[in-house]
Amino acid sequence: MNRLLVARCLFTTNAIGIAVGGFAADWNHTHIFNPDWPPHAKFHNGQTLAFGVLCAAATLFFAWRRSGDRRTNILAAAITGGLTLWAQAAAYTVPGIAWTDPKFLRPDQSLDDFGPQIYFEMAVTFVVLLAAWLAWPSATDGHRHPADRRP
Repeated sequence: MNRLLVARCLFTTNAIGIAVGGFAADWNHTHIFNPDWPPHAKFHNGQTLAFGVLCAAATLFFAWRRSGDRRTNILAAAITGGLTLWAQAAAYTVPGIAWTDPKFLRPDQSLDDFGPQIYFEMAVTFVVLLAAWLAWPSATDGHRHPADRRP
């Protein structure tokens, strides 16, 4: 199978996960329908969900774009494909945060630990890097777009 096609499929799978995953995780009683959440917190959650959908759309655009420089398209697809979860990982550095509402902790969980989201963040990073590596044109790649050829 063509490496570029595999990379595009990986970027697409990642984009679907970004667009749907936030809603699957947050459109419930722990987040959007949590009566303890103030309206402003719900606003920022909505902002995050919309950001995920926009990043997913940009990822799909750049992953499947046939015009322009291939390397630039791949970099753009990789960056937009990782932004949502990389921003989530960076949130661990904000003072006073908790990865979940304490009332939803299971007995084996602690707010002092990294949340289970960290596994998704690592998986997305792996998928994005793998897709970028697979799609990256080699010096001997005869199937590159004419705009990618160096003079």
